[in-house]
Amino acid sequence: MLTQVQRITKKIILAAGLRPELTFTSFGRHGGTTEASASGLTETQLMKKGQWSSTAAMANYLHDDDEAKQDAQMKRIKRRARQAKGK
Repeated sequence: MLTQVQRITKKIILAAGLRPELTFTSFGRHGGTTEASASGLTETQLMKKGQWSSTAAMANYLHDDDEAKQDAQMKRIKRRARQAKGK
């Protein structure tokens, strides 16, 4: 079941003509950085937008392929599940 934010985000994504597989988390730090890189932003532009002071720090958020994106998403899901159990 999608949250209200996820539903609204999906409507915006579709209305903007973006790829339908994008989700709310696509625009977070990991997904947003990867999408921005795939869209052609330079390393300098990415660092400025992400407020990273080094390429090493930025590399933790930059995923070049679908497998890496999926891995990052699974890590986020697991972390959120652990956080929810701790509340």
